[in-house]
Amino acid sequence: MHTALSTIAAVGPYGHGGPPFFLFPAFLLLVLLAVAVVFGVLRRGGWRARSDARAVLADRFARGDIDADEYRSRLAELSRK
Repeated sequence: MHTALSTIAAVGPYGHGGPPFFLFPAFLLLVLLAVAVVFGVLRRGGWRARSDARAVLADRFARGDIDADEYRSRLAELSRK
């Protein structure tokens, strides 16, 4: 029994053979990066929303609802966002 206690005292409660120490900070960094990307996409409205807006604008231009100057102006505005 004395040997088991001295072993636990020497290596701690986790023993040998656990994951290398650098894996936890690397995993934490990946999680933070994923959260930042998701937050950025949600904050901007996503890539799909912009492509949908361009499709609607092109459709309105094709139907003749807006003229070429208004189309270019609105397309430039979408590109800035």
